[in-house]
Amino acid sequence: MSLALAKRVRFARALQSRSFALLWVGQTVSLMGDGAYFTALSWAVLLLTHSGTIMGIVAIAGMAPRILFLLLGGVAADRLPRRLLLLWSDGGRAVLVLLIAALGMMNLLQLWHLIVLTIAFGFVDGFFVPALESIPPQLVEVELLPSANALTGLSRQMSVLLGPALGALFITLGGPKLAFAFDGGSFAFSALCLIVMRIPNSATLAKATSGALAETPEATDRPRGMRGLVADVREGLHYVLASPWLWVTIAVASIGNMGWGGSFAVAAPKLVTDFYHTGVWLLGGFATAEGLGSMLGTLTIGQMRRPRHRGLIAYSALLLSSLGLIALGVPFPHSIDTVIALGTSAVIGFGMGIFGVIWVTVMQELVPADKLGRVSSIDWLGSLCMTPIGYALAGVLTDRIGPQWVFVGSGLLSTVLVAAALGVRSIRELQ
Repeated sequence: MSLALAKRVRFARALQSRSFALLWVGQTVSLMGDGAYFTALSWAVLLLTHSGTIMGIVAIAGMAPRILFLLLGGVAADRLPRRLLLLWSDGGRAVLVLLIAALGMMNLLQLWHLIVLTIAFGFVDGFFVPALESIPPQLVEVELLPSANALTGLSRQMSVLLGPALGALFITLGGPKLAFAFDGGSFAFSALCLIVMRIPNSATLAKATSGALAETPEATDRPRGMRGLVADVREGLHYVLASPWLWVTIAVASIGNMGWGGSFAVAAPKLVTDFYHTGVWLLGGFATAEGLGSMLGTLTIGQMRRPRHRGLIAYSALLLSSLGLIALGVPFPHSIDTVIALGTSAVIGFGMGIFGVIWVTVMQELVPADKLGRVSSIDWLGSLCMTPIGYALAGVLTDRIGPQWVFVGSGLLSTVLVAAALGVRSIRELQ
């Protein structure tokens, strides 16, 4: 990419770093595999049980270990080489999901196999997520962090755009086992990218800011053993609680994600079949449309010069997404309801894309590098800790009152939470 083009296409400037480019390509492919995986998992459970309650149990099986190990994963990301954590995570998941694909091809796949798989994925994610979110400041200069996060968001949206559609295609052609096989191959590819990736010398990266400093986690001297682990976790929690913009947002996400997670992970398959009266193509279509909208939002915020009032922009975008969640459960004339639903999914994605880039960039700029892994893990832990309750409630409510009311109720809850957060001064003034 030429210098002139890089200056014009601001969101892509981080690709000038070979190390970040390798990370980005590998994770983009891996995330597309994940999109296929989650479509295949939900459809496989639906075929085996046709139960929203069981769907909720499977979702909880994946979420619970992720929550339990996030704090340990954050400490690991601040103590150990983050590249190696990512490498072992991708390699281990490749083996697991390819084993599930093999069981499917031999017609031996059972529900308990899928539950074990989701538990293992949850455990690995507890270590993977903090390492992935905290490694960009080691790969690019601080002024390129908005570009790196926009590209990371773009890869997630590409996965949402293409992954579920590929998953639906594989399911149509040969069943969920083909989607699982694709996901396993994507993890293997990502692991290869990490093998050839190298962390630049921290001295070559300009990090003279009030937040992320050029210290690498493996260079920090900390006490070892359980005492050191507890001290590390306490230090991260103290930093979060001393920063209102952090703990308010985490609290909003913690409650709001009960509804968001329950809607899309549990109620969506039955919303497609029982409310919209269609097939798996619409389940993939929801995710694809959301991916297109989120891609547009990510590109929009990534292309902008450093915007002012980022707190207001981020929360306004989240409010837009919350209103879209309500609309997915509102009945429209059958001749246009699927078109409106797909358009609404795109609006939801647009708002979430903007919010995601701003939030991660602000954290990476303001949180010191030697605490970033722990703060990221606390962010994820707080955001997800109530989600299993949402899964359980959504499973029961989906079967008893209908999936559309799960979406409407979740959207109303999120709208109230966003409005309350905008009343907090530290959120409105976040720059």
